Amino acid sequence: MKSNSSRRFVIGDIHGCSKTFRALVQNIDLQKQDKLYLLGDYIDRGKDGAGVIDFILELQNQGYQIFPLRGNHEEDLVNASKTYSEKDFKGLVARINKSACLLDDDGRLISEYLEFCQSLPLYFDLGDFFLVHAGLNFDLDDPLQDEMAMLVLRRWTSKTDISKIGGKRIVFGHEPTPIEQIREAIVSKANAIPLDNGCFYTKTHKIYDVSRLGHLCCLNLDRMELIFQKNVE
Repeated sequence: MKSNSSRRFVIGDIHGCSKTFRALVQNIDLQKQDKLYLLGDYIDRGKDGAGVIDFILELQNQGYQIFPLRGNHEEDLVNASKTYSEKDFKGLVARINKSACLLDDDGRLISEYLEFCQSLPLYFDLGDFFLVHAGLNFDLDDPLQDEMAMLVLRRWTSKTDISKIGGKRIVFGHEPTPIEQIREAIVSKANAIPLDNGCFYTKTHKIYDVSRLGHLCCLNLDRMELIFQKNVE
């Protein structure tokens, strides 16, 4: 039975894992009265960043309330499209970032994907929660003044002073975090909750313990319930 009440969901970094993304959306049984927030990094690493963006746009066009944030990978793509030579840009996107699906037959970025990335905001203030891709620079009196920190900051949570953002708890992605640490942050009602479980990382890695990664995570903000989908790419 479908509920008439609105729910709020947040999904962490997807990184080109379009099948996993679709499976998770199906798993939460998303309804048009719900609000789904996405924390950025839809592209690169996984092979189908284009499919991730296509699905986001498809849901929006069907009337679903989808609110995507900008991640550092979208920021890098926009910047590279402005400053790199045509050859270097194609090499970056296709070979280094494994996102050739974003390019047309001539190696140029498909305009729809560029416009999507350019349109993305850096954060969402929901009143009780603050959503950001990477983090906030709490060394500043006003953390919102440091826009780059919202895209790339790591290992910042020990300095969290949410009084500077009106006491709102933070949900963020960007840094692959073991699933048990994500659960602990939710259960302990931490001021900052990580939601990136490194969905892409399913093979042996020189830095990460992939046995603790490999899921796409979704947080129901109203019930503080974690839902996750194992990588199915």
